[in-house]
Amino acid sequence: MSSKDPVENLLQKTQDANICMFTTTEDDGSLVSRPMVIQAIDDDHTIWFMTRVNTPAMQEVAGGQQVNVSVAEKGFWASISGVATAVQDIDRKKEFWSKTTEAFFGDAKPEDPEVVLLKVTPETGQYWDSPGLPAMAVELVKGLKGDNEAARPGESREVDL
Repeated sequence: MSSKDPVENLLQKTQDANICMFTTTEDDGSLVSRPMVIQAIDDDHTIWFMTRVNTPAMQEVAGGQQVNVSVAEKGFWASISGVATAVQDIDRKKEFWSKTTEAFFGDAKPEDPEVVLLKVTPETGQYWDSPGLPAMAVELVKGLKGDNEAARPGESREVDL
């Protein structure tokens, strides 16, 4: 089990994952998930993304819609629910700008209004943190050989953000 604060553990490992699945809701109620790069997670837990104004994700979050950010990374799984809003902040876009974002956006620059930040204000999160496959396998074998169910190595937490 982690000795870290559960919120800190969730946010740090989510940031370390770097890429997440960003889930929005279409007008008809359908859920849609797409991979997105996490630009940063602030001390106040705000999660930042960068995209283009004319993407479906932007249309689906217009008006501050509920979204979900989920990651799966080597024994760590997380789901963070919150509200997304569009932000035009040139200084923040410049802060996040890199060779990678430049390659993604082509000829666009941080100053271009077609490049927009997605700000996710998280409300709740849940994560599952495992010590790894070998420890899980040992517990499963113990469960198969004994009368008791396998222990669940690692931890699962729900947190308010």
